[in-house]
Amino acid sequence: MTVADVRACRPQSLLEVGRRLEEHRLRVLGLAELVLWRRSAAPRWSGAASSAAADRYGLVVAGLGRLAGSIAVTGHAVGHAAARLQSALELVGRADRRAADEGAWVDGEGRLFLPVRASLGDLAGEAHRARLDELLRVEVHACLARARQAASQTDDELWRGLLTAARGATASPGTAAQLVPQLPPPPAGPSTSAGVGRQVFASAAWWRSLTDEERRRAIRERPDWVGRRDGVPAAARHEANLVLLGRAEQAAWTREREAQRAASASNAAERTRSAEHVAALQAVRDVLGRRDGGPRRLLLVDANGPDVKAAVAIGDVDRAEHVVTFVGGLSTMVGADLRRYDDTFVRMRSEAKAVAQGEDVALVTWMGYDAPQVHEIITSVDRNVLNGKLARDNAGALADFVTGVEASRDRPAHQTVWAHSYGGTLAGQASLRTSAIDDVAVFGAPGLPFSDVAHTALKPGSLNVLGAVGDDVFAYGWMVHGTAPADVVGASRLSTFALKQTGTGCNHWLHPRSDFVDVRRTSAGHSDYLRAGTDSARNLVAVAAGRPDLRVFQGIDERACTTTGPSLGTDPLRWPRLVP
Repeated sequence: MTVADVRACRPQSLLEVGRRLEEHRLRVLGLAELVLWRRSAAPRWSGAASSAAADRYGLVVAGLGRLAGSIAVTGHAVGHAAARLQSALELVGRADRRAADEGAWVDGEGRLFLPVRASLGDLAGEAHRARLDELLRVEVHACLARARQAASQTDDELWRGLLTAARGATASPGTAAQLVPQLPPPPAGPSTSAGVGRQVFASAAWWRSLTDEERRRAIRERPDWVGRRDGVPAAARHEANLVLLGRAEQAAWTREREAQRAASASNAAERTRSAEHVAALQAVRDVLGRRDGGPRRLLLVDANGPDVKAAVAIGDVDRAEHVVTFVGGLSTMVGADLRRYDDTFVRMRSEAKAVAQGEDVALVTWMGYDAPQVHEIITSVDRNVLNGKLARDNAGALADFVTGVEASRDRPAHQTVWAHSYGGTLAGQASLRTSAIDDVAVFGAPGLPFSDVAHTALKPGSLNVLGAVGDDVFAYGWMVHGTAPADVVGASRLSTFALKQTGTGCNHWLHPRSDFVDVRRTSAGHSDYLRAGTDSARNLVAVAAGRPDLRVFQGIDERACTTTGPSLGTDPLRWPRLVP
């Protein structure tokens, strides 16, 4: 079937046929009841003629029952086809709308025609526009391919259903086997190249092609198809992941009991791992049960690796105008950090909503990769925080997660990635991919894998860099992780340092006196960026809320402080005289 064929589908006509078939089925059943009533109301008599009449009545009633059953099979087949074709038609409609939004159009053969683009004269702007065009191509292709596949599959199923009914079958086609896709959905998993996550849009199109009943059944019986799949709406992922969370908890408890029973020196590592898994899953359960700051949604839970992976959202990811995804760095673990991050992000979400001009903000704590741990600096090469391999290997997972949020929504969202420490290096790798990331804010990042924003898929002005006074990671991490974030061409350097508006001269900040430093607003060291009241936290909120006009940029005095490096320490009272 071509795209034009799908556009010509009229599911409402099939629904009308199904309605009339149901009327006929009820009429046949009414006739069967009438025959039975007439038989019961007839005068009682016996003999050969009476037996023959009874047999004849039975044959008539049985025939009417088979006819009603065949009509039911036909009606179910037609109704199921109508629902499937409606989903296919909506997929084509989405492709048409997405194309129209970008000034493009799709012909009857499914070919996408982009408008002639005028040159922007800006390398970063040209790269960003190419990213948008590539995202459009992939999404339109995925929607149309799945629509054609679903329509063709539905046509075949309807033919088989009608043939089954014509042969007198009475089993309903709305059984379990026909409420899930005939073919398994494409396998979920992060992109393995620097390109766009085609798998994400394929998954989104697959989900849209299902009927409501098929979706409910997939969540209930195949949650592994849904919960970890980028491109599926957050509400559906949450339902499926609750099932997966229960299974993971049961498995972790069993493993912990077995490890405790086998208490031996050789089993110490397994006991530690099982205990950490139990603690991590309990942390997920605790955070989901919170009622402050907005509803929680579980977008990922995976206990199959060395550490538990999870992603928990505060707010409505499917509808909020702004969606923030936070990525942590060295030593981040679900069991140790999820509750703390959730506490912080409840506050920051509230602040972001306050400046978002009436628009909603959702905030996701994405712990979807096994972050490097402190002991691995000595014990591991590939998982060492001084090695960029983990960032490269997990960049696809982060890019696909953000792109999946976009692909699953009816309307696009402004999407921001907040990334701390090694998470900033990971976010830098993800920025090299074609994804739905709109803005990035890296704070305390050791280094980025590019020297110019034009080398990425980010729009001009969308890379925000924050580095605090006394943050050794920010000051020296570039030596092993590429370009210093503050030196990237096109990056916006945001303030983390504030001076008191007191004194009699403009140079009072040069003196080593703490009364000229606003300690409450100033971040110091590597882990102070999210503290309430700091300029760094306010800058992050402004980026998340889509208010770049509220950002406070780094001044010459702060630049002198942050480039001085570790000699400043983390105590503002001990900062020495600084010369810009």
